[in-house]
Amino acid sequence: MSDEKEQMQTYLRNLETKKTILRNLGTKDLIDKLPEYENALEKALFEEASFRNLSTGFLAAATSDCAEVKRILAELSARVPEMLNGKKTTAADRDAWLIQQRTDNQELATAIKQQVNVSFLLENNRTAIEMAKKRLESIKAVLALRTAQINFLAE
Repeated sequence: MSDEKEQMQTYLRNLETKKTILRNLGTKDLIDKLPEYENALEKALFEEASFRNLSTGFLAAATSDCAEVKRILAELSARVPEMLNGKKTTAADRDAWLIQQRTDNQELATAIKQQVNVSFLLENNRTAIEMAKKRLESIKAVLALRTAQINFLAE
């Protein structure tokens, strides 16, 4: 009889230990944070989409200028002087003049600065999205681990 009583006490101690471990896992806190991280990712994606929509004219491709800069350059290209320094303008002179306009022409310089700014802010948005994704992936991985731990303790 004392053997059964001792087994029962051991079983109850193990049960209490498992209960304590389960409480200390913090699974409820993680589950409560999950919607917060999902909302953060959704917000970051929405902000990027909104920013892209508002900045459409200033979005540059990896190897070329944005639409606004191209528009201004096209206008300037039509106004290249026929004579520079007393000589007829060559293709090289024309290219050099257009390159110089990137700093001399206020409208073009402003558009280029805006293009750079938009690119920087877009990269910040992408970073925020990646961080939100990583936080969400991490919490899901921890929750999967907690599930395995709970299943182990349930045995």
